[in-house]
Amino acid sequence: MILVLLGTFPTQFERPLIAIDTLCREGIIREEVIVQNGFTKFPSEYLTYKPFLPVEELDHLYREARIVISHAGSGSLLKGIKMGKKIIAIPRMPKYGEVVDNHQMEILSEFENENYLLGWRETDQLKELLIRTENFKPKPFISKKQNIIDFLDEYMQSL
Repeated sequence: MILVLLGTFPTQFERPLIAIDTLCREGIIREEVIVQNGFTKFPSEYLTYKPFLPVEELDHLYREARIVISHAGSGSLLKGIKMGKKIIAIPRMPKYGEVVDNHQMEILSEFENENYLLGWRETDQLKELLIRTENFKPKPFISKKQNIIDFLDEYMQSL
């Protein structure tokens, strides 16, 4: 099963769903795809939507997922990283009205540099990223809580 996490920010985030739906329609993705879609609405006969999930159900889905495809929000990413999941992360972007600034791109870059996940940028094809997950071994999580707090604090100060 593939778990897709779009977060709960109150804006549309269709970009990943378009790509995932296309791969399902083409028969490239053949397994169940469960989407925590929040406020995003996107018609699909291949995706199972669950707008908002209780923590226990979300934890269960993380454990069951073969791959997690997530927005680049720190909470969603850290949960999967701590579980040692193979994660493909796509940042919400302000130029599409998906978020107000580039903080998700910055988070994505930091976690990707640590080899915790695979980043999904605009120039990347999801099909290729899914192939890369087969041999991807995420680095085991080592808490750098203070580093992240400092990073976020610096970022907030720069606004």
